[in-house]
Amino acid sequence: MRARLYLVAALMVVPAALPALGQVTPEDIAGAEAELAALRSETDQLAIRYEAAIVRSAQLETQVAGLEAAARESQIQLGMTRQLIRERAVEMYIESSTSQISLLFVEGLEGGLEVALSYLEELGSSDAEILRNLEVIKTEYERQLAELQTARSEQETVVAELGAVGAQLIARLETAQNTYVALVAQRAAQERARAEEETRRLAAEEAARASSTTTTVATTSTTVALTGSATGVTTTTTVAPSATTGETTTTTVAGEATTTTTTTTIPPQAAGQVCPVGGFTSFTDTWSAPRSGGRSHQGVDMLGARWTPLVAVESGAILRTGSGGLGGISIWLKGTSGNQFYYAHLEALANGLRVGQAVQVGALIGYMGTSGNAPDYIPHLHFEYHPGGGAAVDPYPLVKGLCG
Repeated sequence: MRARLYLVAALMVVPAALPALGQVTPEDIAGAEAELAALRSETDQLAIRYEAAIVRSAQLETQVAGLEAAARESQIQLGMTRQLIRERAVEMYIESSTSQISLLFVEGLEGGLEVALSYLEELGSSDAEILRNLEVIKTEYERQLAELQTARSEQETVVAELGAVGAQLIARLETAQNTYVALVAQRAAQERARAEEETRRLAAEEAARASSTTTTVATTSTTVALTGSATGVTTTTTVAPSATTGETTTTTVAGEATTTTTTTTIPPQAAGQVCPVGGFTSFTDTWSAPRSGGRSHQGVDMLGARWTPLVAVESGAILRTGSGGLGGISIWLKGTSGNQFYYAHLEALANGLRVGQAVQVGALIGYMGTSGNAPDYIPHLHFEYHPGGGAAVDPYPLVKGLCG
């Protein structure tokens, strides 16, 4: 599944439509899973549209900035060229005493320029190159202004698209998170019911053989004594619940004791990794996608409802935290593997979280939000993966494998 069912998520508000926990049926769970799958399909499609709009917005931002800079440069060149033409026209007027050039100082800026151009052309001036440059610069400037207007218009359209898709997306994400939490609670209730049933079954079996079996359960060990009155043979088996299980059997026959010990070593469980989002999330591969300011994306954006729990992707320690800049409220987690993970745009850190604190895989470390340069209307986790603490690599394959 896209996200594992963390216990912390079950502590959130459960929709009123949830059946009584003691009455959860397989059909209830199947229905919730189907609803969640449908919501995931919807949110994934919206997330694709949203990301496309984000990319186009960043591209347009860069394009508009470039066109504005180019247009300013063209405007400066145009002004300088016009000034040069005026100066040359004045020089020619002084040299030729042609009275027509006096119109330059009578008809205003544009009219004077037109007269100057006409005057230079009529005299076949050796400065004809200036006139050609003026025309080229003017044409380019007009083209830039037209392209700039088109880009700005598209920018407005994309911003509107982001707002519309964002509103739909956050509504579906919130609904999906509620469904997710309900499913967590249903599964927890089902597991409790199974555990209770298993306890009753074991109790019944124990009662059935109470006449010949005595069972003692302690915190650190379990001892089973079997006594056969007809044979005079007593057998005692002790099993210790630890990573290394030692089984000792003592047999007494005709007053002589024989002891046999068998040891079985259970390999320690791997530290493991879990999805960094402890709730419903939707994401696409956005590695290297264009972002505002001419940047490229160095992580994966995992979208979800505000205050969705964020958990330690693997056991490790909190390397550092942040509260400003582009990432806003953020966390660097150094895993026991030596890899580092960056969580950004959080709404808040987990209560009491501090630098240097050891955390177990799946432990709550923060909540999804919109701090930093994240848009207010789309809470998400910006997640980065730094193998060995080095440069970031595309985290999508990692979270896809962990979150589904």
